[in-house]
Amino acid sequence: MSDVDATRVTHQDAVRRPTPRVWVVASGLLALVAVVLFAFSIPVVAAWAWIGIAFQVAIFAAIAVNGLTGRRGSYQGYIFAVLMCVQAAVALLVMVVIAVAPWAPLG
Repeated sequence: MSDVDATRVTHQDAVRRPTPRVWVVASGLLALVAVVLFAFSIPVVAAWAWIGIAFQVAIFAAIAVNGLTGRRGSYQGYIFAVLMCVQAAVALLVMVVIAVAPWAPLG
């Protein structure tokens, strides 16, 4: 019996032998959806919408740079996975803040 646990993220082929193009496309789609949602919410809470847009662009750029210049192998896959998790978490957090902001008491 093998000691490798196939359910662990670190043992997935996408992490162990990453294809940079796949990660960049996935990150780009997530960033596109998030930026469009944030852009529609600019009239409601402009500051949070712009913060969300800036973070999505920055994280997408980090993933693209890792894909173009990163060290090949599982280390690069770990970086892709961590950045994608951060990108998704930031998008979710900013969307929750934007959704709650109109009902928050001012001052």
